[in-house]
Amino acid sequence: MNNKRTGPGQQSMIAARLCYRLLDVQVLRDDPQAPVSDRSFIITNSQVLLLSNSSDGRLIIDGRLHLLKPGWMYVCAPGQLIEWTNYIAQPLELLMLEFDIYERTAVSHELQATVRVSGTGPLFPFPSEPVISPAAVTGRLYDSIRDSWKQGTASARLRSEAGLLELLSLVLSNQERQTEMALEMARLELERHYTSEIAIDSLARIAGHSRFHFMRLFKERYGKGVAEYRTELRIRKAKRLMSDENLTLAEIVERIGYKNESYFSSLFKKHTGFAPVVYQRNRQQRIAAYSWINLGQLLALQMIPVAAPLDQYWTDRYRNRYDFEVLTPLSHHYEFNLNALRQAEPDRIVAIEEFIPPEEQEKLQELAPVLFLSWRDNWRTHLTKLARFLNREEDAEAWLRRYDRDVIAVKKRIAPLLSGKTVLVLAVGNNSISVWGHLAGTVLYDDLDIGMPEAVRDIKWLEQVTPSELSGFQADRILVHVEGGRAAEERWALLSRSLEWHSLPVVQAGAFHVVFGYGCFERPWNEYAAEPIGRLLNDIPALFGLAEE
Repeated sequence: MNNKRTGPGQQSMIAARLCYRLLDVQVLRDDPQAPVSDRSFIITNSQVLLLSNSSDGRLIIDGRLHLLKPGWMYVCAPGQLIEWTNYIAQPLELLMLEFDIYERTAVSHELQATVRVSGTGPLFPFPSEPVISPAAVTGRLYDSIRDSWKQGTASARLRSEAGLLELLSLVLSNQERQTEMALEMARLELERHYTSEIAIDSLARIAGHSRFHFMRLFKERYGKGVAEYRTELRIRKAKRLMSDENLTLAEIVERIGYKNESYFSSLFKKHTGFAPVVYQRNRQQRIAAYSWINLGQLLALQMIPVAAPLDQYWTDRYRNRYDFEVLTPLSHHYEFNLNALRQAEPDRIVAIEEFIPPEEQEKLQELAPVLFLSWRDNWRTHLTKLARFLNREEDAEAWLRRYDRDVIAVKKRIAPLLSGKTVLVLAVGNNSISVWGHLAGTVLYDDLDIGMPEAVRDIKWLEQVTPSELSGFQADRILVHVEGGRAAEERWALLSRSLEWHSLPVVQAGAFHVVFGYGCFERPWNEYAAEPIGRLLNDIPALFGLAEE
């Protein structure tokens, strides 16, 4: 049997490439009066699914004993030796489905072929252990597949094929649940002992996987590796201790499992953006970020709001980092937000004027002093006005000085590649292809002085385009961003194979760069604030494929 387990993500990718063909259906019956010497063996050249409809039988697969109960299923690979019998004087009945697995392989960009899968391995994604499903469900399928196969008509055989697929889906679903439960047990163990140096090998044993396989499955399931997950638990505990108890930094470091105060401080700053002492000081002022863009403005001033909207996909980064501090989540419902802010009792509120009706603005001003920033102003003006409102002018000036120094450094790094060149930014989304306008590309065109294609000047944020329209932009280089998700990847695959794409001189010269799932490209107005703009600036060399110095 195949003992290699695959994770849910890997299983779904494998399943998308596989198809199944039912070859034969047999009902196997054991005579309880037959002598023990009459052993019943099965050797097949195809995959086999065995479904039990009886109690107290046994199955021996490659010398390993397994029990049979109603609803229990086993999937066997070609060439395995299967012996089945009962051990009490009761009839034994099994439904045996022989089937082949085929993998879809690309012959060309437009054509696919199927190749028969033989043996075990990742393309045989079924467990070696029994799959236990409700007898009522499998009993219905047992009867339906058996009777339909006997009928022999085209429609009946199709019903049998459908029954096979349903049984296989039950097998995989059961495997996914077992993997999920095992990973959850390991995660809970990590959460109980995160302040100690619990070994990854220990967690892998709890989950029943090898070290390497466990680490891959854990990251696939929880979005981060074991070490990163443990670090986040420790950082969250440190934040709680900073807020709730009068402890020195050295005492906090020791409580969460670190030995070096300096190491913890650098780690804390990497995860939050602030040194521990700055974090503690700035948490004393309770600020509400009413509009999503205000969060990125406050972070540049090393402040985390106590209330902010974190309910959209573009706020994933903020939600993952600052959900501990944002105690009051806001929404897009005015009455909900007013009630939430009354309970949060912020010292001050910052919002975007054009996003809020006048009557709602008046209600906000009854709760606390409010700064309404104009959407017509640029991000630097937003930062300066906000700093003045919060008495943080020195912090804003320091941030802008660092930003200007970073601009000089990035210009120097990209000069050999981009000096004197025009660059077009192309955003490939799930539903459309768009080009960036001059405001979306302000870091490139305004700060780094990269050439802007003439056709971009009349575009503010984004403009949808067709592949045939790309030739009108006449760029020297193209930066392509592909949004996360299968639809966007398929759209990019179609574009990258199209005649319109390959006819572009910039493509023929290989002067294009492709990045996936960066975050700010689909709706750049959501990141039109100092902190995300600063991040984008420092990521520009990597986006254009330039190695770190």
